[in-house]
Amino acid sequence: MPDAPATPASRVRAAVAPVLTAAVALGYVGIDLTGVDEPVLSPLPPLAHAALVVLQAVALLWRDRAPRTVLGVVVALDLLILATSGGQLGIGSLAVLIAVYAVWRRESPGAVATLAGAAIATIVVSATAMAVAGLPVLLIVVAATARVLLLYALPVGAAEYVRNRARLTVAERERAALIERGRREETERALRAERTALARELHDIAGHHLSGIIVTAQAASALAATDPARTRDLLGTVQEEARTALADLRRTVGLLRDDAADADGPHAPVATPSLARVPDLVAHARAAGRGVELEMDDALPSLSPLADATVYRMVQESLANVAHHAPGAASVVRIESATRMLRAAVSNDRPPAPAPAPRRTDGYGLAGMRERADLIGARLTTGPTPDGGWRNELVVPLGADVEEERA
Repeated sequence: MPDAPATPASRVRAAVAPVLTAAVALGYVGIDLTGVDEPVLSPLPPLAHAALVVLQAVALLWRDRAPRTVLGVVVALDLLILATSGGQLGIGSLAVLIAVYAVWRRESPGAVATLAGAAIATIVVSATAMAVAGLPVLLIVVAATARVLLLYALPVGAAEYVRNRARLTVAERERAALIERGRREETERALRAERTALARELHDIAGHHLSGIIVTAQAASALAATDPARTRDLLGTVQEEARTALADLRRTVGLLRDDAADADGPHAPVATPSLARVPDLVAHARAAGRGVELEMDDALPSLSPLADATVYRMVQESLANVAHHAPGAASVVRIESATRMLRAAVSNDRPPAPAPAPRRTDGYGLAGMRERADLIGARLTTGPTPDGGWRNELVVPLGADVEEERA
């Protein structure tokens, strides 16, 4: 992972450890000059020991770039101080502690082996130096153990704590980012679902009404010269169909609004599409001059609003498809109930003239019907009939409908 760019604050923090280590060297020299403490018996003068500590301070400047190398240099200088002071002079300990912390904090490869080797070297050199100086064995063991705990165990524990805190912070940030990403994806899915539902609703409305308007207008155009009275009736039907389409569009747009300003005005929405309005669809088709029969059971089960609208839109889209793809063909709408299901089917005969468009085109209408069927757990079957016509059948399981209504 690349290092973050250095900032003034980070540079100051990086300089604190070398400055403190150099201060130890200056303090040791000051103590020696004042004679406050007895000098340590050593072949090297105090200034030489202080110079070794200053070298440690200089080496610490690179502890973030090469922590293991810096640790080796710092420990080697500390061992030299211990070896030349009978294992009694600990002025190099601070630099070792800082270097050990840097190695473990940076999670450099081979950190365990490096620290173990440095700790063993510290034990061997300090114990040997104290033994040569004639110190008691018990004191040697206690001093060597305390030195390892202070110089290695303590900074490793501190570095591990800081690393765990950093991991926890990163994990919390990732968790928060994951939650936020999930929220955005959920919002996007909801928006896509709303757009799809709106597009499906607009297609069903426009497809049905516009197909009726086109067919009726064509019939009126054909009868204009021979039957003016019938032409006027058909044009009136076109006007009524257009008004109904406008009202349905207003109702759909009204679903997107939060206010109810037009609830009772001229723009008040029409009734929600439902099974009870299927006879109106058939009546409009008949008024437009199309041959449509309706076979509908007197007693039908109660459906949820979503299933109710699904059956209505299937019949509406099917009649629009007949007008568009099979003009002049007679059609039959059958709605019946059976055990725990409701079946709605729309079928048409072979058109008297070649269809203006391929019958097998799977456009938005059939896709919308399938999407609506999937939403309520219904089964939609579409396809040609043996006599050259077409049949759309929707089977709504009443158990799924009850679950939808409860939801």
